[in-house]
Amino acid sequence: MLVETDAIVLSTLKYGDASLIARCYCKELGLKSFLLKGILSSKKGRLKKSFFQPLSLITLNTQIKNESKQGLNFIKEASVKIHFQEIPLDIKKNAVALFLSEVLTQVISEEGDPNSSLYNHIENGIIRLENEKFSPIFHLKFLIELSQQLGFYPNLNDQEKEYFDLESGCFCEASNSKYVVGGETAMAFKKLLGTDFDVLSQLDISNSIRIKVLEFLINYFNLHLPRFGKIKSVAILHEVFR
Repeated sequence: MLVETDAIVLSTLKYGDASLIARCYCKELGLKSFLLKGILSSKKGRLKKSFFQPLSLITLNTQIKNESKQGLNFIKEASVKIHFQEIPLDIKKNAVALFLSEVLTQVISEEGDPNSSLYNHIENGIIRLENEKFSPIFHLKFLIELSQQLGFYPNLNDQEKEYFDLESGCFCEASNSKYVVGGETAMAFKKLLGTDFDVLSQLDISNSIRIKVLEFLINYFNLHLPRFGKIKSVAILHEVFR
């Protein structure tokens, strides 16, 4: 069956001397891995390496022989859905894109049924990153909103309480649990919860607090997604935003 679908490029891995394996989250198919044979050496092929940068938004045609069978697929044709100008050239936006692609690779780790709500949410976030003025807290807001799609969005009740319990996802009074955060980190988190993407630039959160909030959010994801693991590109973010 020939399928045309929009897709988000999550990651690529070199395969042999001249090929790549691209992991793409497809709107019509869910997560799929594609073998791009000879793409690193061919200059005249229909598939270009530039199509498969982290978070690229593409449209592809692929032949699915057995929808229930996992494994490598092949792309017959592909085109860029939206040509990015900012993400590849703006060092801060590029660092955020690399970070988000790694997060999404961890989050969407198994092939399964497509999820149009999750797909649209991610695509809209990427378009925001490209089109809107850069905010150094964009990635924090993206993670918070992503948690809603994944089923563990924080409980917004009792926000007057000083602490947030990562295990329960609720605000609480003082606790000795190692999974509870408070102080300036919790205060910044509350601000992020109450602020839309459109007005992120109005929030003033220091670099030191942003680092703590990011660490807290990664721990939050790890608690609710056991396979989430370590995000290596965090170090790049810290260096770029320093």
